[in-house]
Amino acid sequence: MDTAAQVDALLLLVSGALVFAVVPGFALLYGGMISSAGAVSAMRATLAGAGVAGVLFVIGGYGMLFGPPLVPHVVGVPGAVPGDAFALARACYAGAVCVLAVTIVASAVAPRVTLRGWVVFAAIWVAVVYFPAGFAVFDLTEGWATATLGVVDFGGAIPVSIAAAAGAAGLLLVCGRQPAHEIRERRNVPVMAAGGALVWFGWFGLTIGSEGAVDGFTGLIWINTLTASAAATIAWVTVDRIMMRRPTVTSAVCGAVAGLIAITPASGIVTTGWALLLGALSGIACAVIVDVAARAQFGTPMVVVVIHLVGSLVGLLFIGLFANGTGMVYSGNFDQLGAQVLAALIVAVWSFLVSWGAAALIQRTIGLTATAHVSWREDAPVEPSAG
Repeated sequence: MDTAAQVDALLLLVSGALVFAVVPGFALLYGGMISSAGAVSAMRATLAGAGVAGVLFVIGGYGMLFGPPLVPHVVGVPGAVPGDAFALARACYAGAVCVLAVTIVASAVAPRVTLRGWVVFAAIWVAVVYFPAGFAVFDLTEGWATATLGVVDFGGAIPVSIAAAAGAAGLLLVCGRQPAHEIRERRNVPVMAAGGALVWFGWFGLTIGSEGAVDGFTGLIWINTLTASAAATIAWVTVDRIMMRRPTVTSAVCGAVAGLIAITPASGIVTTGWALLLGALSGIACAVIVDVAARAQFGTPMVVVVIHLVGSLVGLLFIGLFANGTGMVYSGNFDQLGAQVLAALIVAVWSFLVSWGAAALIQRTIGLTATAHVSWREDAPVEPSAG
């Protein structure tokens, strides 16, 4: 490799390592919203899901994401990670993103599912949902989303956040609403804040690594990531100040995450000014819809779904309106907006249906829904809902 390729490979390796910081971050953040026990439960499910995703990615997932088409425009031929240096660096980053997608689902559903049921579900979801959705977006020459529709999704919001949120919703539908007497949510604010800090730190790896090179866009992606997350933090805190008259640490942390999710698809194609507006809009939209979900008593799992689904949709739609050159404001047409909406809708529906079907099948066979909201203590002699 020449020097430029070595620098690009190093960027991918460092970015992949940063993405892995988000994995425990989400477990602590969303688990901490429930309780200390919830954080342990989320970490347990996250680690199990990461193991499943990592193994599947290495033995065949890389080829399904980047290999020659098995089904034209839909998915690649399963194949192992290649041996050359730059491809290995790209595989390290892509594998970390794959694990991140599973982590989002795990963090949302951990308190509701048995361990054995979750492991089986994670394997099905990664193979049938994530790999095809990732091929659609990450393969710029064959993927139906980017190559055919012309979708712009820099950081993979569609296969990561959209697919994960819809998958979690499908699984939670099978589990049903948790009985009120089983819900004992006592937020652990320090754990939650520590998780949010890890997510904010590691998310720069996701957005910068998506460029795959140190070039003229790298700095723009970094500053846009910071700008959008900061603006969303202020926006969410402001909404909570107006609606509840009591902004909290939860407000600030959730706002930062909403901004990070929203800027992911748009990080390299909008100006910093538009990134500021995007962050503010995502913070407001997520805060309002999360408040509605909270009043309906859907619980923390639905908060996870809302933040990832709404934040990603705001970012994808924003591209259709304000992306340099192709957005409606610059081009005068809605072609880009239509492509963004269609791709997000197709992946969301596919992920929801597959997840609902897989969860229903697992429920009828080995069991999926945990019988109670239990504490996953490491020193507990018995774990009654571990499956």
